[in-house]
Amino acid sequence: MKKPFMYLLVFKKPTEDQIDSIRSTFSDFDWAPGFAVEEIVADDLVSKNLLIQFVSFKEFFQKDINSDEIIIFSTSVDSALTGKGQFFGTLYSLEQNIENLDTYFCYLGEASQSRDIGNETFYKVEYSKYSILNKIDTTLENLRIM
Repeated sequence: MKKPFMYLLVFKKPTEDQIDSIRSTFSDFDWAPGFAVEEIVADDLVSKNLLIQFVSFKEFFQKDINSDEIIIFSTSVDSALTGKGQFFGTLYSLEQNIENLDTYFCYLGEASQSRDIGNETFYKVEYSKYSILNKIDTTLENLRIM
């Protein structure tokens, strides 16, 4: 049986209008073709940062069979996150300067397991009509969201 995964979206210091737009857009993408959200674990402001943590069976990341490194599963990422008209492109098109926010999409591992820092993978969003996820070497603690 396929196990669910834990993901986290981090938006650094958004305005109230941006928060409303981000939450509304996330809601528009929470069904199967988008994020396929099973459960929203957190949708909170923490130290002025918007955190949306969710569980999904959709695979946005996979282990590279040659290196055991966690890498982007490009088909899912393109069809739900970065392709034209998808989640990050939609946020970009809202004309609310969301593209000026430091934004991160994070893979936190299998939802059914306790935290394993070694499996956590972080990508910084580069907004455009066809947004890009750039892998960064950091930890949840170093994002300074708490």
